[in-house]
Amino acid sequence: MSKLLETCSIEEVCSALGGNEKLLVDLRERLQDWLRLQPHLPQDVPEARLQYFLIGAKLSLEQAKQKLDMYYTVRRLVPELFAERDPLSPAITTLQDVLQWVCLPKLTTEKYRVSILRAIDDDAAKFIPWNFFKYTFMIGDIRVSECRSLGDIYIYDLSAMRLGHLTKLTPTILKKCEVAATKAYGARIKGIHFINAPSFADRIVTLIKSTIKPKLSSRVHVHSSGLDSLYEFVPRSVLPKDYGGEQPSMDKLSDMWREKLEEWRPWFIEQQNVHVDESRRPGPAISGDDLFGFSGSFRKLDVD
Repeated sequence: MSKLLETCSIEEVCSALGGNEKLLVDLRERLQDWLRLQPHLPQDVPEARLQYFLIGAKLSLEQAKQKLDMYYTVRRLVPELFAERDPLSPAITTLQDVLQWVCLPKLTTEKYRVSILRAIDDDAAKFIPWNFFKYTFMIGDIRVSECRSLGDIYIYDLSAMRLGHLTKLTPTILKKCEVAATKAYGARIKGIHFINAPSFADRIVTLIKSTIKPKLSSRVHVHSSGLDSLYEFVPRSVLPKDYGGEQPSMDKLSDMWREKLEEWRPWFIEQQNVHVDESRRPGPAISGDDLFGFSGSFRKLDVD
């Protein structure tokens, strides 16, 4: 199957980050050299993934080291997200009949990737948050290898969401997912948009803002009366037909992602037990309390 996603060229990414391809290659080689000295980390990391961490770190070698280490660390610390990721497992196939999570094929003019969540079954009893977030990180792993962008925009269609969905989103779940997304996957969140918002949307926004810093809070928007205000942030040219756009429908895109995940099934199964080995880490081991701060108050996250 061909690649689903438009991608930035290496030249575009490097230029946006104030560097060039020669610098990226040099940093990648230095990151590879550093990796060889880390006995606690897997050693067979493809060049494309090393470049991904450097780009996510804005070409900072030290930050790329931290993200690469964290990528394999969260795999061990958050099994709810990174264990049992067979795309044909009941947890995933059942989820696909309840929710659609779609990364859109086209980038915005700013080279941002847009992703949309839409529930297709309003029965909150069928909503299992960990399975949903596991699914999003599976797609994230494919993106690590198959595309490059300069940021992410998330759109949440709340038309079929009920209060029962909200009550399942605990601060612990949101915190672990936020840490994994920003510190391990290097997500650079440029906008969070809620559309078709019900009366309880303010509770969702309050819950999300409770785990993020003010800089990101300012990028959270609720569109309660039509989509015209959304188009000010996301052009119709990248949106599915369902939202007045020019791209294939959500159903079609969701089916395409289902096929893509099945194509990647051998990789997900192979990676099942690939994570950090804390017994071999130079220096102190990293625990969940160290990373998520659950022994004290939640620590809010910085964003780019």
